Amino acid sequence: MSLHIKIEKFLTKKNISLIHLETVGSTMQDIKKYIGDKNICMIADEQISGIGRRGNKWISPKGNIYLSFLFDFNLSIEDHFLLTAVTANSICKFLNYYIDENINIKWPNDININESKIAGIMTEIVMQNNKKYLIIGMGINISNSPKINDYKTCCLKEFNSQLKYEDVLLRMIETFFLEYEMILKKEYNKIIDKFKNNMKYLGETINILLPNDKKQKVFLKNLNFDGSILIENDGKEESIFSARIVNDIN
Repeated sequence: MSLHIKIEKFLTKKNISLIHLETVGSTMQDIKKYIGDKNICMIADEQISGIGRRGNKWISPKGNIYLSFLFDFNLSIEDHFLLTAVTANSICKFLNYYIDENINIKWPNDININESKIAGIMTEIVMQNNKKYLIIGMGINISNSPKINDYKTCCLKEFNSQLKYEDVLLRMIETFFLEYEMILKKEYNKIIDKFKNNMKYLGETINILLPNDKKQKVFLKNLNFDGSILIENDGKEESIFSARIVNDIN
């Protein structure tokens, strides 16, 4: 049985249609063409205009996982972060099938092995005809990792060379839906606890870079249910929704 048939058979049981394309601009963008039709899983062999957080380019050569889901959105806006958390948790669990390394989540949506980024996540809520839809996107470096000036990257094959892309892709999809079951069961606290257990820098002093490019040294005290981080600065607590953790603590 071919990979396409195996994945399609699995997704059909979840009431999701598979779209597999050799090349797309971005799965996050191209999947929007199907809003309103049905639940969709879009897989691309490569992206020529992959999108990362804050509009950054996600370099997307063949051999890695580029995947987006399109669902009807039935959570409140306040619970939006749960989808990011479920996706991050599923990637960590998926990677643990293959390697025994320090796999961690760098808030809010990066997955690292040791100090190198291996995966990124995006979620977006789209409104059409007065109805909300959710798009979840993930990019995971399997066979190769791009060279990025701002941070280190890695790929799964650096840690485990005995990999078949087809098996890895199917396992990632299966693992995602194992974690997604917690959304359906409304096990929201369990989802957040799993995220925090994998979260890098929790309970440590860090530098954060704010949207105004101001850098602050703060203590990362907790993760709030809405996905913001609770930090302490000069004895005062504050919740931060938008920032980037930078590693150089001076």
